Amino acid sequence: MVPPNSNECGGGTDGASGPSPSRVDSASSSDVDDGGVIIGPDLNPTRSTLDRKVYRQIILKNNGLRAVLISDTVAMGQKEEHGTFGGDDSGYDSESSSVIEDTEGQHDENAEGNMDLEIEEEEEEEDAVFDLDEDSNYDDDNGHGGAEGIRHAAAALAVGVGSYHDPGSVQGIAHFLEHMLFMGTEKYPTENAYDSFLSRVGGSNNAYTEMEHTLYHFEVPQEKLWESLDMFAQFFVSPLLLKEAAGRELNAIESEFQLSKNADDCRLQQVQCHTGKRKEDHPFGNFSWGNMKSLKEDPESNGVDVMAELRKFYEQGDELYRNAFSLLYLFEFNVGLFSSNNLALLCPEYATGIIGAYTIEELQEHVVRCFSDVPPLPREPSSLNVIRKNAGTWDECVHSPLEDFGAPFPSKSLGSIYRIVPVKDRHSLNITWQIPPQRANWRAKPCDYIAHLLGHEAGGSLLSALKKESWVTACYAGVGTGGYENSSSHALFTLSFTLSEEGVTKWADICSYVYKYIGMIRFHCNSADGLPTWIYEELRAIQNVAYKYKDEKMPDALVEDVVENMMSGLPPTRVLDGNSLLFESDEGAIKDLLDNYMTPMNSRIDLISSMFGRESDEDSALSCPFGAYESIESLSIEGQSLQKEPMFEARYWSHPISKEVLKEWSLCASPQLPPTSSHLSLPPKNPYVPTKFETKQLPEDDGRHPLLHCALQVHAHLGNKQSWNPAKATKYNKTQNSILLLYPDGTEKWHILDNQHDSTHSEGSFDNESIKFKVVAKPDQDNCDFIVDADNDFPQIPPPSLQSHLPKLVSNDKSVKLWHMQDRKFERPIAELRLRFICAEANKTPFVRACTDLFVLLCCDAATETAYLADICELASSIVSTNVGFSLRLSGFDHKLLTLASYFLELLFSFRDEDTEKMPSSIKPGRFEACLEVLLRGYANSGLRASSFATDIRLMSIMPTHWSASSKAASLKDVTLPAFKSVVRGLLESVSIEALFAGNVTAVDAKDAEGLIVKTLNPIRLDDPISIHEPKKLVLKVPNKVVGNIITIPTRDPNESNTAIEVYLQFGWDDLEARVMIDLLVHILYEPLFDQLRTKEQIGYDVSVGARWTHGVLGMSFKVTTSSCSAEEVTGRLDRFLVEFRPDLLNMENEVFREHVIGLAKNKLHMYNSLEEECGTLWGEIIESRYDWEAHRDEAVYLKSVTKDEVTAAYDKWLFPTEVSGEMRERQRLVVHVIGSGEGPSSSGHPELDSEVIDAEVENQIRAFHEAAGSNAWQAEALSE
Repeated sequence: MVPPNSNECGGGTDGASGPSPSRVDSASSSDVDDGGVIIGPDLNPTRSTLDRKVYRQIILKNNGLRAVLISDTVAMGQKEEHGTFGGDDSGYDSESSSVIEDTEGQHDENAEGNMDLEIEEEEEEEDAVFDLDEDSNYDDDNGHGGAEGIRHAAAALAVGVGSYHDPGSVQGIAHFLEHMLFMGTEKYPTENAYDSFLSRVGGSNNAYTEMEHTLYHFEVPQEKLWESLDMFAQFFVSPLLLKEAAGRELNAIESEFQLSKNADDCRLQQVQCHTGKRKEDHPFGNFSWGNMKSLKEDPESNGVDVMAELRKFYEQGDELYRNAFSLLYLFEFNVGLFSSNNLALLCPEYATGIIGAYTIEELQEHVVRCFSDVPPLPREPSSLNVIRKNAGTWDECVHSPLEDFGAPFPSKSLGSIYRIVPVKDRHSLNITWQIPPQRANWRAKPCDYIAHLLGHEAGGSLLSALKKESWVTACYAGVGTGGYENSSSHALFTLSFTLSEEGVTKWADICSYVYKYIGMIRFHCNSADGLPTWIYEELRAIQNVAYKYKDEKMPDALVEDVVENMMSGLPPTRVLDGNSLLFESDEGAIKDLLDNYMTPMNSRIDLISSMFGRESDEDSALSCPFGAYESIESLSIEGQSLQKEPMFEARYWSHPISKEVLKEWSLCASPQLPPTSSHLSLPPKNPYVPTKFETKQLPEDDGRHPLLHCALQVHAHLGNKQSWNPAKATKYNKTQNSILLLYPDGTEKWHILDNQHDSTHSEGSFDNESIKFKVVAKPDQDNCDFIVDADNDFPQIPPPSLQSHLPKLVSNDKSVKLWHMQDRKFERPIAELRLRFICAEANKTPFVRACTDLFVLLCCDAATETAYLADICELASSIVSTNVGFSLRLSGFDHKLLTLASYFLELLFSFRDEDTEKMPSSIKPGRFEACLEVLLRGYANSGLRASSFATDIRLMSIMPTHWSASSKAASLKDVTLPAFKSVVRGLLESVSIEALFAGNVTAVDAKDAEGLIVKTLNPIRLDDPISIHEPKKLVLKVPNKVVGNIITIPTRDPNESNTAIEVYLQFGWDDLEARVMIDLLVHILYEPLFDQLRTKEQIGYDVSVGARWTHGVLGMSFKVTTSSCSAEEVTGRLDRFLVEFRPDLLNMENEVFREHVIGLAKNKLHMYNSLEEECGTLWGEIIESRYDWEAHRDEAVYLKSVTKDEVTAAYDKWLFPTEVSGEMRERQRLVVHVIGSGEGPSSSGHPELDSEVIDAEVENQIRAFHEAAGSNAWQAEALSE
């Protein structure tokens, strides 16, 4: 596998033209604008083909701030369209809804999470070796409303200062400053003003600290953009940076650190930093996270005033960095660290259906207004050696001393092996080569090319050969996108393998294979013909079509990407496409990397394995299996001493590798073809490269037409009266040349077009010129003017979709149920095929479910080579185990999708063979044992995080067939192949399939898919309908109690210091009213809860409330993860919060309440950005057998009439914990406490149990809960209805 979106691009000028068909102006092609800006090179020629947005780059002349402005012309057209319907009285409603998603960076602020309902079946550990149950964590609100939905505006701003700029005396201060900017400004001094405002209106925000920059972003409804932007800009103009807020945020940073302290990947990264060059010699050695020790205890013991250093870091930075580094100075110290020359800003206008969007000129006007006060260069000059040319122009070039630091690892850490003790049960091998910075190589991306070869997974690849040896199960290759791996000073190319237990002992042999493969590439580089040209051309062609037809992104994700591109050093002409395309081949750069840098002596090896012990073990229990590969001198000098990284406290051994082994590897890497016995070769030509990209014709009676989705004014004679009336074109019959118009009162009427109408005409007539019309807005209108409606009017709700535009059953018998929907929104040659295999015997026992998991893992393993080839060609696939059987998903270019589907169906049903003594021929020898080992390791790692363990316990409590990982693991003890095959054959002998085929596929294609499915199922024919055949999903009623229903368990990881609390309140069976009320309560509660418990009281870093939709049963969960309070304290504080908040709800101003209602409605009316998003919503309806394709439209309609009194009544009924008398009242409440083992108050009440009996104790307490609940199950009641 190669890293996604490898970021190997950087500064330089744009030379020879790349694959873009349009000319791209050079960076110097810019104009001075009268509005105080310098307009930059035109980005519009580099847009993807289907991108209709308009782009402009500007530099603010007074401070040099650089901005990219994006005008969403589709949203602008929709604003015009809805405006013609005369406001809220139009009667038009919308399609769907959206989730506010958290984004994760290295240091993420808590953003407002999912506001809407979740359908839950299975919540496996986040890094489990098998995929998540697709039925498990389905978001009831992760769809969006199609072509007529709403799109938010968004902005992102990156500051050219990050963790590499931390002074040695205050490590982590960049991350600390990121937190502090949210704590009030001079203009908006209230601490949570920004977060509260965004939450109230339905927006979201986040930030993260990288190594060389810090990025802040927000998303907000269109009409709130200017107010949000002004609040946002003040972060960089006049933050308060108050001492009283600093103490609380230090606790938050400590909590954030504690949450990540047991993450093995973070521990590995910090071991590399700790064993790299000293932080005085290279910023790679910094402790970038920051914690209480680095930001308070150490500075105070050294007499450092942290608040003074924080203010200095924000405003100037010169002296700070002189003190930090004795040899070299970092970055652009002749400017203030948060001055505008270190800023990159993107302020796009993104999507709306009613309130509007903005022209480029409007965006520019407000960016100038909001950001002109960001301080320019400091008044006093700096003596630091920073070279600037053409400052404040589009030709500016800067050389920073950061570039001169060079590689991060000292010579003593190269040619060495580091054996690291993990937290989890895992085995991995990382080979890391330090290479020169790669940002200047953005045109050819030589590291991407090498990663493509080393990380390939098809026949002849390293992975394929090493799997044959049963040493390796997965691999990854390339330069990561983060600042540790890809910076101005260096790049780190990593080849990572997931190992079997045998593979751990064969690490040196695996390295030999790696260098043999490198030797083969070098052989081709040195040959007369060079590297095969078809490899580059194939990669280039795939990237071109992927970019051409790429999906729209969520607005905040898009602005993040563009700003990241701006900060990566791409030339201004290539901000949009520079990281996505191959512009040229540079075999010389590839050869240089392989010959001079990817050598044994320039690498370090990190071997992580639980065979050495686990982090929970005492030092005396750890063992390091030294062998013949280490230097004898290192063993005698260093002994076998165990070392400890001081911050994450990861334990490790380090030793130089023997000169003999390094010499052997060097010989392997010499230019030569590998021996035949190695099974190594260059990749085969890819059979899944698509060649057909046409958009398929819609049905004749429901086709495409330029007038579709346009807003019209229609002039008709009604008796003696003449009037112009609004209407919307919704359907076109090509055979009859007629248009179906929808009028505001809901009336639909067909009209015959008098002439062929094209997109250039704005007027025409119907019905033999008896009716005239004019187009007042088009869905893709580029430059429509409009007035932004800044009041709180409820958003327009487009009409219900035509039935012909929703999923339609093309097959509905007892074995196959196939839904088909041809795309009308995205006009891309892509499709989605999702199949749900419903097995009558599925999930009956832990053993059956475990066998299903193993079956899925075996199929994924067998499909690796084929699936990888397809995936390279943007044709993705996944198989997942579910609680009704398993599912298959294929998505991407439609050209060869059914070919891939045929392969997977044949593979899955090859297990139907009658011989239970052996595997089908599709499963290679040794893979059963290898996959079983991987599966058991995944089960062992489940629930190690306190928060995920708490959620798993909640689900096991209310769902008796939600089997624990430990029970599944126990059921597989001594499992035999015949027993496994017998279970799988039983599953496949009574299987039915429900499927969705959507996208660029016609009804004929759907029939082809049906034929393929039916052919696979034969001779299986079921006697009962699918609904009867499907395993039942039982959800217990939580007993109604004043107190009780509390499950208290210690963390599974004895070193976990965090305590997790989950309070689940169960409300009842799903209905529209309750669903909307729960969503609205979550929307209202989320920010006040977070502000009070997390920000003000510092009870925990993770504080959230979310709605739950568990197989049709509605509820709500309050979740807190803490390292500072006991579980009992947090549970009591949650109840007190609910009591204290009720007056706030009662006294909430109507305007504020209305903002919450409107904000939620807009989230529910979000536009789909991609076919994947739309299918995600539709598939959720299918797996829950609800089939309400436009549920979110109905919810938005219901929201229009919701009153504060109704919400208060729902609050009192479901959440308020006391009676009028003040006594606690009965609620259907389940409380889960997973208590950590730290030394602080969070460990209060920690059950003293040995780790070996924790799972048994969980089962005992859950069994007691089941006995208390009895046979009261919601599923039984639903069936009776």
